Amino acid sequence: MTSIWLLLGIAIVAQAHIVKKVDSDDAELPDELEWPDEYTLKAMRMSLTDNVIENYEIWRTEKSSRIDYNDGYVKSIVLADDNYRYGVKYSIHPEASRSQDVETACASVIGDKYDSIAPETILPLEAYNYESAGKETIQDKDCVKFKYDSTEDGTEKRRTIWATYDTSSKIWIPVRLEILEFSVWLGSKNKHDIIDYYDFVKSFSAERVFDVEDYNCPGNETAAYTSHSEAISKNLLFADPDKKHHIDNLFHSFKKDFTKVYADENEHSMRKSVFKSNVRRVIEHNRRNLGYKLALNQFADKTPKEMRKFMGLNRRPEGKVGNIPFPYNEDKLKDLSNDLPSEYDARLLGLVSKVKNQEECGSCWTFGTTAAVEGALARVNGGRLLALSNQALVDCAWAFGAAGCDGGTDNAAYEWMMEYGLPTEAEYGPYLNQDGVCKILNTTKIYPIRGYTDVTPLSVGALKVALVNHGPLSVSVDVTPSFSLYSSGIFYDITCKEQELNHEVTLVGYGERDGDTFWILKNSWGPTWGIGGYMYISARDNNCGVATEPTYVVF
Repeated sequence: MTSIWLLLGIAIVAQAHIVKKVDSDDAELPDELEWPDEYTLKAMRMSLTDNVIENYEIWRTEKSSRIDYNDGYVKSIVLADDNYRYGVKYSIHPEASRSQDVETACASVIGDKYDSIAPETILPLEAYNYESAGKETIQDKDCVKFKYDSTEDGTEKRRTIWATYDTSSKIWIPVRLEILEFSVWLGSKNKHDIIDYYDFVKSFSAERVFDVEDYNCPGNETAAYTSHSEAISKNLLFADPDKKHHIDNLFHSFKKDFTKVYADENEHSMRKSVFKSNVRRVIEHNRRNLGYKLALNQFADKTPKEMRKFMGLNRRPEGKVGNIPFPYNEDKLKDLSNDLPSEYDARLLGLVSKVKNQEECGSCWTFGTTAAVEGALARVNGGRLLALSNQALVDCAWAFGAAGCDGGTDNAAYEWMMEYGLPTEAEYGPYLNQDGVCKILNTTKIYPIRGYTDVTPLSVGALKVALVNHGPLSVSVDVTPSFSLYSSGIFYDITCKEQELNHEVTLVGYGERDGDTFWILKNSWGPTWGIGGYMYISARDNNCGVATEPTYVVF
């Protein structure tokens, strides 16, 4: 896979900068850094924390602005005139229709006297706060370096911008901006962006730049977001993570939607800081049109360390493999693959029970395996689907290598089931979200399995054959920050590791889009996560490790 550093290097070399060097006579330089009222420029942003490269183009006047993101696929246009005294903002973006055709959509919102909409920029708005910190050469240009540090809501921000001064037009021309943000609460780096600017021009013809008629934008804009409005919470297209009241509104709605209650003001401040970082992550991701969306779900106030409680997969001990061999060699798989349907969904066959929620117990290893057993049992039980007990595994599989809510492995679950069987949830008792006393010897009806089979790893064909003939399957994945905030679309995250697996889920189906296979995964984070508790994830490059160690059970 091409390195982000190589991509950035190519992009920077290709840039044609039209700037003059700063004059060597400091007496001619103005005391403050500021930008002209009107300008156009391009920029390339590299996120070192999110492993992302993004390009921009902006046109800005005193009253209007337009920013094109990623070659213009997403546009943000702000206008202010006699019709919209407090401004109007249009968000123009591609949307996939039900038939998967891509159409251009336009949403709009108007400001009011409580919250007017100002022209946007990709330059620091608070440039007057930056203080000169000497000279440095950036991109072969003699620049003046300006710095601005601040702390807000538990986040320490360090911003540095390099600019040259054009003595003929008497304006500052930006060259590079570096943004570093550290969480005081988490003791970690939340953000590290480098933005390089080029093609800066002081004036331009605005005749067509701000025209929204070509994008089917509505002509009767009535909704407004204000400090007392919930519109911000309903549509992140118009949320600004740098506006305090936007974050306040979003956080208020988030706490209400997910019944969040915090111990004290310190925890409230910490959660709000983490939430704000995730608001920025969601907004920046969703405007990049990568084929899937993120959302502010129940995990938007959780730290990466805390997310471990919502997973719980430990890696198998070395040498542990299924006791029943995979019955298909390469030739057989090739023959069977020719007859496989292009789409398959075990839910439609009555082999998948409702989505469950492991909550804050690290018991994913019980949910992925139990769902596989439920499906296999239905196959041999006349199609009768039973809800089997996750709590039994949490309580009882300790001697087999599991540790209850502190994590476990799929093989520990299977080996316990081989010896003791799995009771129904109705007989054993409900899931407790905590460790409990083992009651398996008091149950009367159990369903022991004969064994489990490891599917040929890293093979899309083998996984499809196993799913159609034996599934659902238990699969292990690597959960990244984007994974935890997944909302819809076909997930593909280049930061996922196919061998660093930390979560167990259930593979229930597959489909195809544009010639590429995607898997349908059932998660154990409740129906408010993802698509009703499910995820579509690309099979390309074994993304997140779905095909690394899949298993199914045999009765």
